[in-house]
Amino acid sequence: MTEVAKMNNKYLSWIFFSLIILCALSLYSIGKRIQTNFVSQISRQEEPRLVEVHSTQELIRILNTYDLWNLEYKEKLPSKIIKNFPLDFKTIGNEEQKRTIFIHTILPSALMALTEIEKEKNQLKQILSKFSEDQRLTISNVEKNLSSKEAKFIIHLTKKYRTSDLQELLKRVNVVPLSLLLAQAALESNWGTSRFALEGNNLFGIWTYKREGMIPLNRPPNTYHKVARYSSILQAVRDYLYNFNVGWAYDKFRTARLYTTDAEELVQYLPRYSQLGLIYTSRLKSIINTYNLKAYEARFKPYLAQLNLYN
Repeated sequence: MTEVAKMNNKYLSWIFFSLIILCALSLYSIGKRIQTNFVSQISRQEEPRLVEVHSTQELIRILNTYDLWNLEYKEKLPSKIIKNFPLDFKTIGNEEQKRTIFIHTILPSALMALTEIEKEKNQLKQILSKFSEDQRLTISNVEKNLSSKEAKFIIHLTKKYRTSDLQELLKRVNVVPLSLLLAQAALESNWGTSRFALEGNNLFGIWTYKREGMIPLNRPPNTYHKVARYSSILQAVRDYLYNFNVGWAYDKFRTARLYTTDAEELVQYLPRYSQLGLIYTSRLKSIINTYNLKAYEARFKPYLAQLNLYN
């Protein structure tokens, strides 16, 4: 073979090898784009659409459009969740209509947040069956006894709920009765018409010292608390539930919750939620009974752990 032929063969081999590399890189790039698109598609499917409203008339139209008046008769939650109460919501003169709109506006957010915790709790119980009751969740025994996926989930929960004690973790990853949630939202926000509800989606009167918030008009001198501001009703509900599950003031509430799911029984463990103390708990009981909020709870309770969140 001549030198020219050898050079031509080497040149052709180099071109062939380069083409293989380029094809491989192209296929990898295409595969990554497909994977990214697939993941983003899943994310879009799993996240509900938060619908911002600007007037009470628009809010009523959305409740009608997505059939949110009849939520209690369905096994699925809608893909649309109302983001906020409009500023003119406080002008509604019909008190009964205002209460009905209020409840059906926050129900999808409440059910979604409760279902998220139910799923965490069910998965946690399955995983913890591999441990003895007195065993602490150290990194070593988590990695030793669990799969990589399970270990990551447990480590995530211990950080989220601020405990590595198995029994304490089970106390914290738990829900609040729906009737109690509705009652507190109603009382703290005056049925969605308070300044904090309308300007910051804060339906539960939750304070903050660390983040941006709203300064109460009657805040006493030399005090620094603010009222938390949320981007949506859903975010407010999630933080409300999280506050119960990690807050030091609700340890007795969390213990009682292991033995009862009755809102009226659990209310007695919430005098620290408000400066009004026992007067506050009495008002909560009254709201639960006067407006028959347990009826909503009864309809949804069997489905909380199994709900398919979106249509």
